[in-house]
Amino acid sequence: MSDNYDDQYIKVSDGNNGFQKALALFAGTALLLLLAALLTGQAQMDLSVVHKMPTAVKIHAASAVFALVLGAVQLVLPKGRALHIILGSLWVIAMIVVAISSLFIKQVFAGYFSPIHLFVPFTAAGLYFGLKPLFGKTRGQHGKQMRGVYFGALVLAGLFTFVPGRTMWQLFLGG
Repeated sequence: MSDNYDDQYIKVSDGNNGFQKALALFAGTALLLLLAALLTGQAQMDLSVVHKMPTAVKIHAASAVFALVLGAVQLVLPKGRALHIILGSLWVIAMIVVAISSLFIKQVFAGYFSPIHLFVPFTAAGLYFGLKPLFGKTRGQHGKQMRGVYFGALVLAGLFTFVPGRTMWQLFLGG
């Protein structure tokens, strides 16, 4: 990483670390495997599931998929530049929508919050502690915190939605 500055507020890096590239490669490979399974008939997407979803689930799923893809892009783009800031702002908004919309989803425990709702305060705290360094002198913590939110609140929580019988399992794997 370079210590060059475009101005007094934005630190510019001239590359990405290997860890970020590996994680982006992993996410991209997982998406390609899912796409390949759908295209070869190994998995069948059941779009009728979308029509049965409550509005909160549709909003939650759409914003989560958007944040997942946008976050993967952020992992590989150069940091600190205008595009990173714009896409990062959109990602934060998408994550707020993901967290808030999840509060209206209570089908798992018949009208009550389930353990997966513990990701809501994790997401809120992660976003707060990820944005806070941008306004102080500890900018190095920004990336670490945001990667934590990405992989904890999106990837890890997203894996729970693919448990057999859950909505995303039914949608993407047909049953």
